[in-house]
Amino acid sequence: MIKDFFNSLPQGVLQEIGGLSVEAPSKDCNKEINELLKRTVLLGGKRLRPLLTFLMGDLLNVKSESLRPYARAVELVHAASLSHDDVIDNAEMRRGVPSINILGSNKKAILAGDYLLADVIVDLTARGNLKLVSEMSSVIKDLAEGEWIQLEASQERNYDWNVIETIARKKTSSVMSYCCVAPAVLGEHSDDVVELCRDFGINLGLGFQLMDDALDFKTSSEKDLKTDLRNGIVNAVILSWFEKNPNLYTLYKEKKKSLESLDEKVAGEELNNAINDVEDLALEKLRKCKRILQDIGELLPSSENFRKALPTLETVIDFLAKRTL
Repeated sequence: MIKDFFNSLPQGVLQEIGGLSVEAPSKDCNKEINELLKRTVLLGGKRLRPLLTFLMGDLLNVKSESLRPYARAVELVHAASLSHDDVIDNAEMRRGVPSINILGSNKKAILAGDYLLADVIVDLTARGNLKLVSEMSSVIKDLAEGEWIQLEASQERNYDWNVIETIARKKTSSVMSYCCVAPAVLGEHSDDVVELCRDFGINLGLGFQLMDDALDFKTSSEKDLKTDLRNGIVNAVILSWFEKNPNLYTLYKEKKKSLESLDEKVAGEELNNAINDVEDLALEKLRKCKRILQDIGELLPSSENFRKALPTLETVIDFLAKRTL
C-alpha cells in the first residue's frame, strides 16, 4: 500500500524527499552525536512531514528550494522527539534496529535529542525568517508539554476525551501544522490563509493520531498489536473501550487494576466497536481537512497551482484514512 501511495506522487516531490539531507544541519555538529542520530532516529522513516511540507508548497505556489531547510528542520525535530520518547518509553527497538537509548544510553539519547533541537533553531535563525523560528519554538514547547501531560495522565490515571485530544494536538498536530504553516508564511500569503493552513495541519494530525490508535488494535495492521496498552498508555481506543466497561474503568482509576492486566479483556465485539468509534472520529477530522483545502482555494489569488496540487493532497488524506502502518 505504501509503495502504491508513493508511486502516485509527483516525480518532483519524490526527488525532493529522496534528496533531502536529514543530518544535523550545522557544519560544526558534533560528529559522535550525529553518528548516533544517523544510526537510530534519523534512519529510515516515511518522511511524511517533509512530504506534507512540499505538497503544501505546491498548493501555495512556493518553490521547493525555499522549502528544503524547513522540510528538513521539521523532520529533525520529529527525530529529536523520538530520541526523547525512546528514553521515556524504555524502548529497545525502533524501525527494526536497536533504539538510540540502547545503542548509546539514556543520557546520550536525551543529550542527542536536545542537541538536535538546538541545532535546528540555530540553523533556522540564521536563515532570518523569525516568524518561522517562533513557530518552530512553539512546536518544540508543545512536544515537551504533550509528553508531560501524557506522563501525568498515565501516573494519575486521569483520562478523558479532552486529555486524549490535547496530547494528540501537542505531540502530533503541532508538527504537522508547522509543515502547512511554513509554506504559507514563505509564500507571503494572507493571515487568513496561514490560519487555515494551521487548521488543516491540526486536523490532519488529529486524524493521523486517531487512526494510529485504531491501528494499535487491528490484526490487519503492520504495527505491533496493543503497544500502548502494554506500555501502560490509554489511547483513544482504550478510552472508548473503558466507556463501554465502566466498572473496569473505575478499578483502573482507583489503581486496583493495571492497564497491562486488562490485556486479555480488551478484545471481542466491544473492542471492535471501540475501534470503529475511533476510526469514525479520525475520518471526521480527515473529511474536515478536505473542506479546509477548499476554503484555502477560495482565498488564493490564482487557482492554477491549487487545481494541480489539490488531487495529490487529497490522495495523502485518503492514504492516512486507509493506511495499515
